[in-house]
Amino acid sequence: MHNRKYLFLLIFLTCCVSPTHAQNYPTKPIRLIVPVPPGGGADFVARAYASRLGEALGQQVVVDNRGGAAGIIAMEATAKAAPDGYTLIQTNISTISINPYMYAKLPYDAEQGYAPVSITTLNPLVLVVHPSVAARTVPELIAVAKTKPGTVTYASLGSGSIQHLAGFMFGKGAGVNLIHVPYKGAAPATVDLLAGQVNAAFSGVGTVVAHVRAGKLRGLATTGAKRIETYADLPTMKESGGPDIQVLLWNGILAPAGTPVSIVRKLSDEINRIVKTSDLSQALAVQGTSPVSNTPEEFSMFIKSEQAKFSKLVKETGIKLD
Repeated sequence: MHNRKYLFLLIFLTCCVSPTHAQNYPTKPIRLIVPVPPGGGADFVARAYASRLGEALGQQVVVDNRGGAAGIIAMEATAKAAPDGYTLIQTNISTISINPYMYAKLPYDAEQGYAPVSITTLNPLVLVVHPSVAARTVPELIAVAKTKPGTVTYASLGSGSIQHLAGFMFGKGAGVNLIHVPYKGAAPATVDLLAGQVNAAFSGVGTVVAHVRAGKLRGLATTGAKRIETYADLPTMKESGGPDIQVLLWNGILAPAGTPVSIVRKLSDEINRIVKTSDLSQALAVQGTSPVSNTPEEFSMFIKSEQAKFSKLVKETGIKLD
């Protein structure tokens, strides 16, 4: 009987305290960890959301870039942070849906270590090449790779990233051997791509949109099921005659597991509100993308579906990292 009384008391106190968390939150600046270096498309998205979320909450949201190690450093730091709503992370497809099946051991639990808040962007990748590459279409790029095997290089944001995996899938589907060149983020990868140090990349649409429009890079195809407005003239991979690769690059906000539900809900509600503003849409349009959002429950289901998809895909590719 005593145990039952304590249980009822605990439930009562939890119900009373939970709304208080959201009512008083936040009372100090919030840290938003970003698993990439400054300067890339994902960093731009994080800063666009951070500034507007900070205005909505009445406290500054400070971006903390923790690039390198395929996002593992950033994910570990978030998982170990206090679950009080003052540390968040802008996760992505690689850190939460690919790394768990790519690496033999991780210092974080991708399935139980986080509380999903909301998705923030959702786009295909775009296959781009340096203008020096003698290919204006996907079939022509495949022909170059077959004629000169082992000479076509492609950049990624690191071993195990979605850009790495997309290149592997492309090579396997096209029957060619592309040389993978990993970088510690989109910015350094794009710098070398622009300089012709690497031939190609499967890039985020926002990362290279300005360079494609300026003619500094050549777009060949996108990896979605349909064309997108930002690259309306580019075919999908399937339309181009290449291997039918359908890969979407997305970002979203997570909190450490154990963060009060009321705080997670408040963050999600605010994100859903700012997503509807023309101000955020105009800001992200510069990067060739647009804001999206969903509920914590919807985001959780989305992540689980992505994890199920990539757990099978990674096993099929045979890629395994230490």
